[in-house]
Amino acid sequence: MGEELSEEERIKRFVEERKKKAGEERTKESGMSARERDYTRELYRASQKFIDIEKGRDIYQTMKEIWGAEPLYEVDEKMYHRGGYRQSIRKKEFIDAGKQIAIKRGLPSYSRAVGLPVGQRMLEPMPVGKWGITIEQDDSHHMNNTAIQQLNDDIKRTVIMNLDLAHRMLQVRVGKEVTPETLNFYMETLQHTMGAGAVAQEHMNEVNPYLVKDAWAKIITGSDEIMDGLDQRYYIHIDELFHPDRAKALKEAIGDSIWVVFRVPTLAMRMGDGECTGRWAAMQNTMAFISAYQLSGEHVISDLAYAFKHARVIHMGDKLWGSRVRGRNEIGGIPDGFIPDIIQCERDLPLMPYVEYMTQDDAAASKAMTRMSEGIGGIAAMLDNTLWLGFYMSGGIGFSNTVATSALSGGANEDVLSEFSNLGAKYLRGKLIPAKWDIMKVMLNMVATYVIETYEKFPTLAELHWGGAHKTSIMGTVGAGVSAMLTGSSTMGLWAGNYTIASAMKEGWLRTGWAGQEIQDHMGMPYLCSFRPEEGNLTEMHGENYPMHSFSAGHGNQRAAANYGAMMGRGSAWCLSPVVKVAFADPHLAFDFRRPRYCIAKAGIKEFMPDGERTAITPACDILDRGILKDTMKEIPF
Repeated sequence: MGEELSEEERIKRFVEERKKKAGEERTKESGMSARERDYTRELYRASQKFIDIEKGRDIYQTMKEIWGAEPLYEVDEKMYHRGGYRQSIRKKEFIDAGKQIAIKRGLPSYSRAVGLPVGQRMLEPMPVGKWGITIEQDDSHHMNNTAIQQLNDDIKRTVIMNLDLAHRMLQVRVGKEVTPETLNFYMETLQHTMGAGAVAQEHMNEVNPYLVKDAWAKIITGSDEIMDGLDQRYYIHIDELFHPDRAKALKEAIGDSIWVVFRVPTLAMRMGDGECTGRWAAMQNTMAFISAYQLSGEHVISDLAYAFKHARVIHMGDKLWGSRVRGRNEIGGIPDGFIPDIIQCERDLPLMPYVEYMTQDDAAASKAMTRMSEGIGGIAAMLDNTLWLGFYMSGGIGFSNTVATSALSGGANEDVLSEFSNLGAKYLRGKLIPAKWDIMKVMLNMVATYVIETYEKFPTLAELHWGGAHKTSIMGTVGAGVSAMLTGSSTMGLWAGNYTIASAMKEGWLRTGWAGQEIQDHMGMPYLCSFRPEEGNLTEMHGENYPMHSFSAGHGNQRAAANYGAMMGRGSAWCLSPVVKVAFADPHLAFDFRRPRYCIAKAGIKEFMPDGERTAITPACDILDRGILKDTMKEIPF
């Protein structure tokens, strides 16, 4: 039998073997010619001049905090000696839980013994954005993270209806008067019916209010006169939630129209699907109208039902095409232009084109760029990579989840983007770059080269974004976001993202994996400028359901970055719909769409409380007893 070595002795022996191997390699190099040796020394001397510069970058400190080691060092001296899965607190918890479940239910459960060995390398912690919260990788999985679930729920349970047509019908056909008093009474009734409270008949089953406490409705209007007559609990306060410049632009766009945003109970939407959202909202809204305005008659009710189901109704997502068919309000049907409207990260910033931020100071430009990264990383990446590709399309677990976490991790993305903001502030001097490809191509090549070199200089960053799809996703997002913000054009942004992935990155690294355009074709760029509906359309009208994209885990973020970046680049208050922009500023929502990565981080440390819980109707028992049949042979009386 071999000698038993302590952990310290094994590490020491491992380091000695690595040093011996390095010495052998140096011996081989001694056979180089004098000219080759001089060239190598010159390269080494040149590299030493830039070490201090690299150490001064924000990304150096970020990597140092994550790894607890020298970010520029290529060798992990503790490789294979890190303790396997036991270095992860979460995985140790999973092991214990799997054993308890297996004993309790009499069937095997989670067991690392049958899985691929993990933990030869460091299972690095994940600082989320710049919020100062560190979670484990497993905590960012959508099944483990209540904030990601709530993000999904809050979008899918939202539908917006216009009341103008219904009010006109009331006045013209029924002779009813619409006043602030009737509108307030209708809104009070609507809060009751949204939770499935009965108003029309005596013998109606009703729902426990604790189960539907997340169901409500609020008015959206741009008219100060209308808002002055309303109970302030019943409308979204645009002036309080947005920067004055943005509030003014949004109110002018919405005008005197009255919209109502409905939040269907999370539990109802989960039991059905996104399509149920519109039906629930239409039914409860119709019942509130009938009760508040004392209506009767089939012709009136049918007109109301049509108005609330079909006329001027905004669903968060359209129906999906045949091979992926789902109803409305599902993730795959959300137009790309709605994503920037759902994101709220920029709403407290002054309304001005991005290049004007650059003329103020470096901090203002970096702040705007950081807000874009916060929204893309915390919302767009979760919707596309985690929920669509990783859940709807792939079956619930796997690689797409880890690609999405690269958008959450460590502030590395913001560090690179902030450096570009500083460069832009020096050289652009407040002028939008013309949306011409020959100009943008030069900048993109610089961007791609810079990011590629950053990965090559920082082995720790390459290890953090360990897969080709991770790096591709970051590259495409940076290319699309920077180009869109500098030109104000979403088309140019998406063009830039595709070029960065398909050409510049591929030329630098050759094969970049299946996400880096090693896919069947490169359809992203050639179809981009087509306006035939089956091929192209406005970039804001694209979506997950649009067939002529280059689809992979590396491509989703760039579409949102192109649209959101262009919105901020133009100095617009919204992207596709001012009503949707206001709807997701609602402070009653459990998920904070202004600070998405903060919510996800809080959920990772189990400090985020989601909606849709069933505690009010479940027994107070041990978690392992729920849903498990103890007495399987128990006789059931019929």
